Amino acid sequence: MVSYTRILLVDDSKLARMAMRAVVNDIMVDAEMLEAADAETALDMLEHDRFDVVFMDYNMPGVDGLSAATIIRERHPGASIALVTAMAQDSIVEEAGRLSISFITKPVRRQDVASFLTGA
Repeated sequence: MVSYTRILLVDDSKLARMAMRAVVNDIMVDAEMLEAADAETALDMLEHDRFDVVFMDYNMPGVDGLSAATIIRERHPGASIALVTAMAQDSIVEEAGRLSISFITKPVRRQDVASFLTGA
């Protein structure tokens, strides 16, 4: 059983957040999930609350997901963070890896999310 209980889904696409929520619910029924439609809102939420896992889209208006994930990593070093994006550029993947931020490609597959959540 996966021990994460609080998950933050960050994506400017409501449809993408709904899809991720469905995948995570399929894996972990008891997880509490909150959503943010942009990185600025997510960073504000993380100022006042703690999350075990953050799924962060890369390509959003305003602050991009990698920049936000970098800030989250600095403030919450124990959080599990996954950059979720179709932008599989080597430089993005390398920077995410350097910061111990996982990378999940879109379209999101259940197997990739399950592997991330279980550390497999």
